[in-house]
Amino acid sequence: MNDLYSLSQLIKNHPLYTVHRDAIHQLYLRLGRAQELTADVLLCELKELLPELCDALQKNHALFKKHCEESLKLKMQGIQLVVYGEDLFPAACYWMSEPPLTLSYWGSPAWLTQRTLAVVGSREPCFDSIQWMEKEFTTFCDQEKPCVVSGGARGVDQKSHSIALRKSASTVIVLPSGLGQLYPESLYEWKDSVLNGGGCFLSEYVFEQRMHKHLFHHRNRLIAALGKATLLVEAKRRSGTLITAQQALQLGRSLWVVPGHPQDPHFLGSLDLLAEGAGLVRDAQDLSMYFRAELSGENMSPVGIADLSKISH
Repeated sequence: MNDLYSLSQLIKNHPLYTVHRDAIHQLYLRLGRAQELTADVLLCELKELLPELCDALQKNHALFKKHCEESLKLKMQGIQLVVYGEDLFPAACYWMSEPPLTLSYWGSPAWLTQRTLAVVGSREPCFDSIQWMEKEFTTFCDQEKPCVVSGGARGVDQKSHSIALRKSASTVIVLPSGLGQLYPESLYEWKDSVLNGGGCFLSEYVFEQRMHKHLFHHRNRLIAALGKATLLVEAKRRSGTLITAQQALQLGRSLWVVPGHPQDPHFLGSLDLLAEGAGLVRDAQDLSMYFRAELSGENMSPVGIADLSKISH
């Protein structure tokens, strides 16, 4: 067995992986830091750590061979494969409670820049939110050239990707599906622009994984982790966007929110977050101030944000 990614695919699909996830991740990280993270070394270490898992892997030679063949096909299509502990694995993901063991991406590992900003919001944003992004977020991207991380969904996600590309800033589209089943399908039209702009499509799922509803919330934790901070443009009280906001806070990330009128239901979730202490962003100047402070290590966002589980959503 000499294909680390294929071996890792077998490991994460085995029932023992869920039981011993932390120990397995620690092994990957230790081997990675020692520059010894190879399939053969990993198997030797697993033989001591989890002999039952190691035996199961070695008996699954046919399935391993199939995974190796699939991995080779993906590489021939220009898809990059990375596992936990390798140099290209996003360091921000090490702080997650359930980080992915494997990732695949089309394009460049744009997350390696320290200038990442996660952007989330409604799939059906109101006119004011779109206008705010056209004016203020466009100015911010033009001035700061961040790497914009979002989920590729219609609405705020796609607007943030599109503005980043227009202003020659890289963007990372984190998928709720495999790279062979881009969702939404309109993202296929974005491929050349995203890749030529130094960005990528990123997925933790197998190549042909179709979108499922539960994968949206699952992938949102990656969006929250990859951003140095998270900008929330618009959220109702019952909104999946609030889940991403909670995940960002759980990871210790700063959360910045665009306000709205309290009579407008499109912004009630946003206003709840502001009431609990999130940073208020009025315009590009506010956003640049927060962003520069974040990059310099100064925490200008309000502290003491309450547990978001108490917010009605």
